[in-house]
Amino acid sequence: KPLILIKILKLAWPTLRFGEVVIINKSMKKIKLFVIAVVIIAGSLFMWQYVNNFLSKSRAAVDRVDLTLSPKSETLKVGEEKTIVLLIKPQLVDGDKKISGIDLTIATEGNISILGLTPPAPFPLGSNTNLKGAQLINDVKEKQARIAYVYTNPSNELSSVLQIQLRIKGTAPGSGKLVINKEKTEIAGIAIGNIFELGLVDETSYSVSGQAGPSVTLQISPKTTQKEVGEAFPLTFQIVNTPEGKGISAFTINLSYDKDLLEIISVGDPIDAVTNGDKDKFTQGKKEINQNKGEIILSYLSTVAQDQLPKKPKIEIQVKGKKTGTGEFKIVSAQVTGNISENEYQTSIENASYDIVSDGGPTNTPVPTGGTDGNVKLNLKLKFQGILGKPADALNKMAVKIKLLNELTETATDYKSADFTADDKGVWSGNTSFNIDVNAKYILYVKGPYHIQKKICDEKPIETADGTYSCIKGNISLKKGYNDVFDLTGIILLVGDLPDQNGAVDAYDISLVRNNLGKTDETSVANSDVNRDGIVDTQDYSSIIAALSIKQDEE
Repeated sequence: KPLILIKILKLAWPTLRFGEVVIINKSMKKIKLFVIAVVIIAGSLFMWQYVNNFLSKSRAAVDRVDLTLSPKSETLKVGEEKTIVLLIKPQLVDGDKKISGIDLTIATEGNISILGLTPPAPFPLGSNTNLKGAQLINDVKEKQARIAYVYTNPSNELSSVLQIQLRIKGTAPGSGKLVINKEKTEIAGIAIGNIFELGLVDETSYSVSGQAGPSVTLQISPKTTQKEVGEAFPLTFQIVNTPEGKGISAFTINLSYDKDLLEIISVGDPIDAVTNGDKDKFTQGKKEINQNKGEIILSYLSTVAQDQLPKKPKIEIQVKGKKTGTGEFKIVSAQVTGNISENEYQTSIENASYDIVSDGGPTNTPVPTGGTDGNVKLNLKLKFQGILGKPADALNKMAVKIKLLNELTETATDYKSADFTADDKGVWSGNTSFNIDVNAKYILYVKGPYHIQKKICDEKPIETADGTYSCIKGNISLKKGYNDVFDLTGIILLVGDLPDQNGAVDAYDISLVRNNLGKTDETSVANSDVNRDGIVDTQDYSSIIAALSIKQDEE
């Protein structure tokens, strides 16, 4: 039996060895698979940690601000007005992220319109009573509004969260929404690069129901006027186009104007222009004139019989120009009631603009300077953003770079630098010369010392709004010798690219002006005083903010 067992084992041994190898091979494969799995998991964990750290660093490279609208949804009746609150809030409100300026554009789509918007205020209201600023732009149109505002406080006094109140109105049955234009919105402040990147940006959705009711027109006249500094002149507020057989029982209006350009001398009481100036029909509810903010609030009630209600309330406002500049006298908001079934009239608004110019005096014809070599002599007249008159003699010179591009050969001349000087209307004149082929058509490039380069294809370009002129194909003809004056004052050369220039409006330019606010020393003025009035102030800052919608030299 032992012998038989040994024989059986001998016969079975190869099988056992083979089975041992199989078992070992299978075990090795399992080990290899296990090791591979461990490597994959470890690699994944490493990559996750690396990517997470990388993204965290990337996120840390910018500061973001959220723009939220409340309420996001709402139902309005036709003609009904609602207030919408826009909050501007850094994503990391840690006390260090502060807002120093905004340039915001918001538009409507569908059946709602924008009536007005308030300057940005600290949130919650009253939380920062030391905040001081200047409204640079408050341009409200029916379908779009833009506001630019800058604060002059030190960094530690700025607010982290701001709010703007928008007044909207339903215009017809249907739907509508508010949309913030991301491309035309910039938020500046204590952030990396002095500019916040936009984070969450809300949209809204509103429904409008009902039918349109009777309407009246609120207007300020004259629509345009030009007066000298120190000259007093009247503006008239009126409610017109009252429906036949109806009248005005009460009205409240909020007016705004540029406090730096205008001074309010007096605001009269309303009269009814239809009944020979009858002023006994009105009882004053409120009359507030805030010269520091540039605001007027007026509220009046009529208690006469309904068939005697005033039809054309009229108020005379006496104002005086304080300094040169252009602005708008605006009806920001209004509520008008009368003897109609709806009680409240729908309103349309017609604002007025004004141009305050120099008060005259002796003028000297500027003597332009520039190169005289070359077969073609150019005499140019230019207008620069923010300069509406003649600067002081010490500031009345700017070196402007000019070059020509041959439309056919697409070859450009070198830049020529020419000194330009201004007249009393802020028109800058200068000349230079080039050696060129007079048989070709040309594109002209002009770049001021604080300005974005402008590409000009026409001999007398025009634009409907500052900075909107653009062109593709050169159409400028030149002749040997002296050419007629090229009047380029139909367009405005926008500021933004400050010394040392790099062809773009960026955080450097914004911070340079902001850091020099209030300064009058020679270096600060030479680098940052873009409107050449001898001080770096909020007007210079506003011009830079406004130019952010362009940003780059035109090529």
